[in-house]
Amino acid sequence: MTVESPAAAHARGAAVIGPIHAPKASEIFADLLRQKILDGEFPEGQPLPSERSLGEQSRLSRAAVREAIGILKQQGLIVSKPGRNGGSIVTRPTSQELVASLQTYVRSQGWGADNRTLLEMREIIEPWCAAFAASHRTDEDLQRIRQRLDQASASIDRVEEYVSAGLSWHAAVADAGHNVLLSAFMSAASTPFLSAADHGRYDSLKARKSTLKTHKAITAAISDRDPQRAFDLMARHVQGSEAPLLENLATTLENDTAATG
Repeated sequence: MTVESPAAAHARGAAVIGPIHAPKASEIFADLLRQKILDGEFPEGQPLPSERSLGEQSRLSRAAVREAIGILKQQGLIVSKPGRNGGSIVTRPTSQELVASLQTYVRSQGWGADNRTLLEMREIIEPWCAAFAASHRTDEDLQRIRQRLDQASASIDRVEEYVSAGLSWHAAVADAGHNVLLSAFMSAASTPFLSAADHGRYDSLKARKSTLKTHKAITAAISDRDPQRAFDLMARHVQGSEAPLLENLATTLENDTAATG
């Protein structure tokens, strides 16, 4: 009996069923445990049942159970605690783990400081970071922002140090808004900008002085607890000499419409 290949069946117009990729038992079990953890059936700080018990309950091999637990460890939902009362303890991912995960993703993309995705993210997020900082900052937050500003001012003649201090200032502004997600995104996005310290935008002393002046104005708005002024100043700052994002989107749409006629 000759078995017809999918390509031959497709060529004669017959319905074709492609290969089926079934998930591994360990992945399915990891999904089940993850859902129970997120639903609170396994509260934070509580140890999971032993591998033997989980294997008996699920009727999976110890190897599959161990692999499922390993998946959850990578996701920051379980930590291993040694000792007599140790085992697999339920936990929650920390903000540091979130930042590390985002940084790994951004670095793996090989994006530079002029990457469109990063620039769009900054234009969307940073004005709100400044507004939240003006609204939510503490005296300690303001002190950190001013310290980063002073560091940038002191290194105005040294490009790499200046850019590093400037990015630290942006991070301090994001942190002052007390929104973990915004801070994580800003921290992850800083790496490509830091690695491009010789970027043309900062080559001239005039440009560095202009940026520092803007940072000072935004810091003053944050100090005055003026969210609208902080938002507007940061929005103009991250747009730089480029057209604002909405203008770019409108232009792209017009061009696409004209091309498709």
